[in-house]
Order: sequence, then structure tokens, then C-alpha cells
Amino acid sequence: MGQQTPTLYPLTPGQAEASILLPEAKPMRSRLLLAVLCLAAVGLAGCRSVTTMERPRWDAADAEILTWRVDQPSFGQGFGIEASGLAASDRFLYVALEKYARVLRFPIDAPTTAQAIPIAVPARSELEGVAYADHSLYLCDEAHAAVYEVPLPAGEELPDAGARSPLPAIELELIGSAIQPGKVGIEGIVVDAVANRWWLLLERQGTPDTGCVSTIYPLRRVGGSLVQDGTPLEIALEDCDWRLTGLERWRGQLLALKTQFPGERYELISIDPATGRWRVVLALTDLLRSVRAEGFSNNVEGIAVSTDGALWLVSDNAWTQVVDDPEPPEVAERTLLMRIPPASRGGLIVP
Repeated sequence: MGQQTPTLYPLTPGQAEASILLPEAKPMRSRLLLAVLCLAAVGLAGCRSVTTMERPRWDAADAEILTWRVDQPSFGQGFGIEASGLAASDRFLYVALEKYARVLRFPIDAPTTAQAIPIAVPARSELEGVAYADHSLYLCDEAHAAVYEVPLPAGEELPDAGARSPLPAIELELIGSAIQPGKVGIEGIVVDAVANRWWLLLERQGTPDTGCVSTIYPLRRVGGSLVQDGTPLEIALEDCDWRLTGLERWRGQLLALKTQFPGERYELISIDPATGRWRVVLALTDLLRSVRAEGFSNNVEGIAVSTDGALWLVSDNAWTQVVDDPEPPEVAERTLLMRIPPASRGGLIVP
């Protein structure tokens, strides 16, 4: 299957600061407008636990939307594949599909083609998050409140689609974390295999009367179990329309995507894994609102940072309850796969 060139999707007038660019395009930025936006963001953050905004390591003006093909066409960009989790190895991006017991795999250096990899998870699983570590994938299942280990073949090599059997999934028992099956449950997972540190994200809990929080459980692996290892981090939310929908580890910090629905507001936040203190590192609202005009879903649920420092985002383009069909239907909005390269300072790349 030949490589495709990432497609340019220009935005409507007045949205230049969130322009989606081809890799070879040179972004034109207004320093004055950026300063105004940063000051406004700091002002809005005044009621939060942290009142200053760290300089972003990524610039929304550099964002690229990628179009792609898959070796099983019914899991393509125009079908309701419900992409949710996202993880990066040195060579590949892995996208967990919430339903359909599949993971899509993209070469990082040419993310215009994908392989659909079947996974032997229980029926009616809802795979909301994925992590890559130590030659395995780790998937979190919201429907069953479970985590699965999926060992990958040596070198991450896979057979062609016609000869591809589902990869075995081994459930890791959760001990000590009060996570229950159901919607608004496990939404993300991060693994540091060297330090035996794991983090599991609970999307949201609470009520408008009590207030809502997103919770991140620190865990460690003991044999075939994941044992809670310390006090969970509670991220207070402005109201119960907000939630955390993606989790990543970057430069010793946790990254999470903080989203509001209704409202379509998006922030990438950095969380101190020791204290739970957080700050906004990238405002994404204008950028992600704009992609709907080009036919893409902006319900971003997966984030990852690749070894070159690029930030990747993927969206869930459908909303369903229980799915028993083996393949997804065609839908109106396409799955968004977006790359934001690391920002540069004076010609130097900031990883």
C-alpha cells in the first residue's frame, strides 16, 4: 500500500492561530495575538489550583491533520470506529478502538496507512485506553473495569491481515482501587515498566451537589496483579461537564486531556504525579472546534507523545451503547488523527 501525503485543511477566516498546516508549510504567527491569548488564559485559570500557564512545548498553529487508509477498509477514517486510546512506541502509534476488539497501528514515520489488529478481549469490551511498554500493549476496558496485557511479537512484527489471528489478552487483577464497571469509568492508562509505576485514569466521579473530580490511581505490578500504591490523585473539575479523557507520561509529569461537554472546550494539562498539582500547558479549544467544519470529529479521547517530542491526538467519532456487530457502520464525521510537532525556539526544537 503506497504512502499518502498528509492533507492540508485550511480553516475559516479569523482562525489563523489554529491553522492546520502541511509539514512543509511555514506557519505565520502573530506574536501580539499569542500574548493576548496567553494573558487571557492566565486570567481564566485564576480560580484553579495553579494560576500561571507554563509555556507550551507545542504550538497549535503547527497542527497537522492526517488522512489514512487501513488494511481492513471497514475500519477506515469514515467509519464509526470509536477510536479512544493512543500510545506510541519507538516505531508505531497504537490506537485503541473502544468497540470491535481492535487496535489500529500506524508507522510513526508514515502515519498514512494502518493495520487493524484483532485482540482477544471479552465480548462487549470497551477499550478506552492503551499504553505501550516492555514489548507489550496494555489496554483498559471501561465496561469490565479491567486491564489487559497484550504481548507483541518480536520486533512488533505482525503477519498480513489475511493470516492475522487475534492477539491473546491476559487480564491483570486490580487490587485496592475502587473502580467499578460502567460508563464514565476507566479512561486511560500509563506504564513506566522500568520503575514499575502505573497510573490508571478514572474519567469522572461525583455529582453536581458534591462536585466532580477525575481520579488517577497509582499502581505497581505484583505478578499478575496491579496493586494500588499510594493515595489516588484527585483532579477537581469546575463542574460535572468537565472530565479527563486521555493520559500520557512526559518528562516525569503526567499529561491529561481535560475536556468539557457540552461546551466543546479542550485543555492539555500537566500533572505532578507526586502531588496532583496541575497546570494548563496547551489550549486546544479553538483548534479542535475548527476541525468539525472539515468533517472531522473533535471528541478527542486519546493523546500520546512520540520519541521525537510530537504530540498526537485521536478522536472518537461515534457514540453507541452495546455493540454486537463485528464491523462499524459508516458515519458522518471522520476520525481525527492529529500531530503537533514540538515547538521551536530560535531554530532549536523543544522536546
